[in-house]
Amino acid sequence: MRSAYDDSSFSYSTYWLGRQYEHRSEVIALRRLLKGRRFPRAVDVGGGYGRLTPTLADYCQAVSVVEPSTKLRALAAKNFPVVAGTAQDTNLPASSQDLVASIRVLHHLPDLSPTFSEFFRILKPDKFLVIEFANSANFKARVRSFLNNRPLLLVPVDIRSPQNIKKKTIPFVNHHPLTVLKLLRRHGFQPLQILSVSNLRSTFLKKILPLPLLLFLESVSQSLLSHFYFGPSIFILAQRTIDKHKTL
Repeated sequence: MRSAYDDSSFSYSTYWLGRQYEHRSEVIALRRLLKGRRFPRAVDVGGGYGRLTPTLADYCQAVSVVEPSTKLRALAAKNFPVVAGTAQDTNLPASSQDLVASIRVLHHLPDLSPTFSEFFRILKPDKFLVIEFANSANFKARVRSFLNNRPLLLVPVDIRSPQNIKKKTIPFVNHHPLTVLKLLRRHGFQPLQILSVSNLRSTFLKKILPLPLLLFLESVSQSLLSHFYFGPSIFILAQRTIDKHKTL
């Protein structure tokens, strides 16, 4: 991940300029999950240049960014404390955080176990985790599965082209929600709330519907469609247990 995001020809902040619907859908999701809570100390793991860190800061007394990319850390450091680290090794002290958030990171991680173990380590007992992941059981995937008469896989699905897999480019995987929920419980987390996010992510819909209407429909649908794991993106709020084996 480090080399990909440090590539001088790639600008992650520019990537988001034409994705206001996706960005604001994620802000809506975070605000819904964090509403009514306050956190003394929080960390945005894999927070990049700090795209969503200001939203977290609205609920936190102090928030920092853990990021492997030197270039993105330099951008985030203009507004927030930064730490060089990864989701598997944050370089943060044990039991130091009241909230850990990790958005648009897990799709680069085929094996989530080391990451969930690290999140458990750095969170205080009974404190909170917010994760987002690319959903392999989204509505479109289920339609394709039905038409092709092939079952959905519970294991991570690498959506890179065969050429990019051969070139060993940065991984990009979709995770099945049931597998993620099982892994969370295995690593000492109790899921509290699930949201289906970016439910109207469609080039066609974004062309014909004004952004305010898209966001209204998004806000209305996030909780409702979570029961069906409908959208391409799933957000989960979970709580760290005192005993890692409590949720097994």
